[in-house]
Amino acid sequence: MTFKEWIIDLFKDERGSISVKPIVAMIGALFLSGTMLTNSFTHGDIKPSAELVNAVVIITAIGMGADTLDKFTHKKEEPKNDELG
Repeated sequence: MTFKEWIIDLFKDERGSISVKPIVAMIGALFLSGTMLTNSFTHGDIKPSAELVNAVVIITAIGMGADTLDKFTHKKEEPKNDELG
């Protein structure tokens, strides 16, 4: 498995299709990291509102939590009965 395949697998759900939840969580985490990095080099006059930062934190946490929950809750597949047909 190459690094590119591993990254793509991070964004897939339990069925193997691309899911929106990890993508939203990753974008939110990148925005939060960028905001914190930018704020560490600027003065206090140009900082984002605390409510906006908290909203992004909540959206990111929900996206990560929902994706993690999906990874560990597999639905049982019903066995196929080819013998009855």
